[in-house]
Amino acid sequence: MSSEVIVSAQGLCKYYRIYRQPYHRLLQCLSGGRFRLFREVQAVRGCSFEVRRGECLGIIGRNGAGKSTVLQLLAGTISPTSGTLSIRGRIAALLELGSGFNPEFTGRENIFMYGAILGLSPEKIRERCQSIIDFSGIGDAVDQPVKTYSSGMAMRLAFSVVAHIDADILIIDEALAVGDVVFVQKCYAFLREFIRDHTVILVTHDVAAVRDLCDRVIWLNEGRVMESGLPAKVTDDYLAFCYEERQGASRIEPAAAPEAEEKVSSDVRGEIWKDHPEAVPKYAFFAFDENAPSFGRGGARIRDISLSDREGRRLDECLGGEQVRLVLRIDVLEEMKSPIVGFAFRNSRGENIFGDNSFELYRDRPCAMAPGEVLEAVFEFEMPRLHPGEYTLHAAVADGTQDEHVQHQWFHNALTIRSFYNGKTGVMVGIPMRRIELRKVPGDPDPLQDS
Repeated sequence: MSSEVIVSAQGLCKYYRIYRQPYHRLLQCLSGGRFRLFREVQAVRGCSFEVRRGECLGIIGRNGAGKSTVLQLLAGTISPTSGTLSIRGRIAALLELGSGFNPEFTGRENIFMYGAILGLSPEKIRERCQSIIDFSGIGDAVDQPVKTYSSGMAMRLAFSVVAHIDADILIIDEALAVGDVVFVQKCYAFLREFIRDHTVILVTHDVAAVRDLCDRVIWLNEGRVMESGLPAKVTDDYLAFCYEERQGASRIEPAAAPEAEEKVSSDVRGEIWKDHPEAVPKYAFFAFDENAPSFGRGGARIRDISLSDREGRRLDECLGGEQVRLVLRIDVLEEMKSPIVGFAFRNSRGENIFGDNSFELYRDRPCAMAPGEVLEAVFEFEMPRLHPGEYTLHAAVADGTQDEHVQHQWFHNALTIRSFYNGKTGVMVGIPMRRIELRKVPGDPDPLQDS
């Protein structure tokens, strides 16, 4: 990322006048300011930020927080009421995919029209037309009227056009889930390549996308910047805020530290380790941090989180491929009809690497709990192969279903593991291999020779 500032916003404000009746606009103009027939809505209030070349800035917030208004200000489709905005470079905006399409025109005709709207010359559009079609993956449908397209096909074509614009800054408003998984992966690959030498400003409700793509995040609420910083920290605070607003939850004070337990290392690793120790990831576990930030209504409290071996002995280290048990002990403070306990391991960018929860297994036979009881959740799995570095565990206990539940406690960074893996792998999570073999096999006989 360069130190060159591409976008600079200082004290941006955008106010709208809302009139009860259309003719009040005329009366207001004729009044000379003697009376007021409107109410003022403040969509953006004193918003300040900078974006550098090679940086991806995420903007998150609930509906009505001012996110799209900020993007419209950046794109130049509306003007600020006050404040200053400086932009260096050419902008391509995906504020509403397909908004420039004419449904009566074919996809090919719309490529030329939409490309012209976004600033491409006819010559450049002709040069890139086939590449745009190939990227979109709509095939022969490009010569059919857009009104015959599904919404996904139209969005794919629009994204493809924007992906071929010579822009310094790309502004995206809720436009990444455009089509099937193959096309979504293509979009992400394009954005990662684009970010290397350009600037991206992304507005989305997809917290996972923000953690994956963004270098920095701004959280907006009621038009104001609530927080700005690293994706993992800002998105965690935003998630806690959303739960607090929805169910009246609050941050939970740290519980008393659990009694110390003797930690031992597993002694069942010989077969995993002995042949190729350099290719087997080794992990060190840090103790459960009862002072880690958490939020929730507080009807249940996670007392302890630990990893143990198959015999139940607490671990402070293990190897990739070793079977471990993640154990969560939870004090139940109020009645829970259908408890859900879950966890996720995240990398340093805040991306969820692996995890699970108990809902599907217990949805038809809920484990009801009464106040004063202790709930123990056990997840047994083989440790995967993770890149070197530190990973944090996030854990939660709720009551209800996947879609409708009360969040009693959600722990951020409750436990940390460190990977010392020295092997080579091109994937985010490697599967522990029990066997890899290359061998020659006899070829099938030629049927013509047999005859």
